[in-house]
Amino acid sequence: MRYMQYISERQSLFKVCSIIIIIMMGVILLTSFWQAIVFTRDGLEIFSLLNWLILSALLAYALPKGIWSICFIFFSAFSIFHGGLVFVSAVGMITDKDILYSISFWFHRAETVYAIYLMNFTMIIYALTAITFSKKAPQSTDSLDISLIKRFHNIGGTILLFMITVFLLVGFATGALQSYTAYLTVINQSPIITLMFVYIYLFLGMAVVFVSVSYRPGFGLLFFIAFAIWAVLAFKVGLRGEVMFPSCVAAAMLGRRRVPIGTFKLSIMVFIMLIAIVIVKNARLSGDYSEIDNMNPLNAVAEMGSSLRTVQEVVKWRNEGFKLLYGTSYWAPFERQLALFLPIPRPPAKKDKRLLNIVVQEKAGPIGFSPVAEAYLNFGEKGIVFIAFILGISLAKFDAIPSSVRSDTLIGVALIPLFIMIRNSFTFIPVQTIMGIVISLIILQLAKVKVVN
Repeated sequence: MRYMQYISERQSLFKVCSIIIIIMMGVILLTSFWQAIVFTRDGLEIFSLLNWLILSALLAYALPKGIWSICFIFFSAFSIFHGGLVFVSAVGMITDKDILYSISFWFHRAETVYAIYLMNFTMIIYALTAITFSKKAPQSTDSLDISLIKRFHNIGGTILLFMITVFLLVGFATGALQSYTAYLTVINQSPIITLMFVYIYLFLGMAVVFVSVSYRPGFGLLFFIAFAIWAVLAFKVGLRGEVMFPSCVAAAMLGRRRVPIGTFKLSIMVFIMLIAIVIVKNARLSGDYSEIDNMNPLNAVAEMGSSLRTVQEVVKWRNEGFKLLYGTSYWAPFERQLALFLPIPRPPAKKDKRLLNIVVQEKAGPIGFSPVAEAYLNFGEKGIVFIAFILGISLAKFDAIPSSVRSDTLIGVALIPLFIMIRNSFTFIPVQTIMGIVISLIILQLAKVKVVN
């Protein structure tokens, strides 16, 4: 009893110390932002790297679930996709000529410096909020008949296999799977095909959630193997986020019940994944894998960090006179759905300038988007504080919910569009979230999986 009390007190003390350290990092960054302390560009990049490493370590030890918590996994995905380029640049390890050429048009501009500050503020506020509101989840009271869980597992696996089949049929029929260039060409030429792929990825992610939350020893690994085979094929085409985001959510769902694998094995898997990204990067445009001449895994981290460009873009737009949206890009998806039933004007999607996925496509091309960029376009710097706080507290609350098949399923399907938003706009989030929850409840009912208290 005393030992448990000692552990609890030590964890509380570490949590307080973590909060103090994060606040200190924030004060240093804010002082530099106000130019009371002047960071050179190289100095800012080094600070960003140290900030990321320190925040990652504090989250790993301060959160009850550590690296397997939803908060930590989301932070890792977000920071790599927004800061990876800066982190690798800080140590001078970008060795890929194609990456150096592609970033030469925007990475060294003044707007990028501002974007790096915004990225750092987002990480700090998110980490501070996540740790402050984190608490250990109560012991699960889920006591389900194993046959019901197995039935839900099989339904989820069947949906997964079906969606993989649909992906292959659509991909090969349209020629989208020949290379990443072919994929971009197909989705840019046909809005219907684009929408089909959007929902293929959504339902694939949902199916992986169903399989993950219902997996029990003895169920077999067939559906995970099927997802892995699809992931290799999609990765080879160049679909990184489409593979990595549902994988992250699956890892978080498996981690809610128990630690799936050890830290050493996880490190090996991450290293292999980075090497795979490097290989894919070298051939994702041409589809030719015959000549791979650069295997530096940090180039993969740098390339994934391209979401920073979207933040740089919106900073540039604001400097050029783009007016703040004051929340209209968040409201527009709801209004457009209500307009299907109510007498509300509903302009064509391509003409609705509140939909930022449309705006960024017109202004900068297919570079994705970012929750940081969207928050900044809506409310300026205050928007960064708002989105970081909302994400931090929401995911901390998710982590604190006891694990059960029902709760994990609903959390998982809500996380899929949230993780996808790391590289996209808010446009599809409301519809995908509501659709995911409704479909999940229907499938849970079909499987007759009910929580027994």
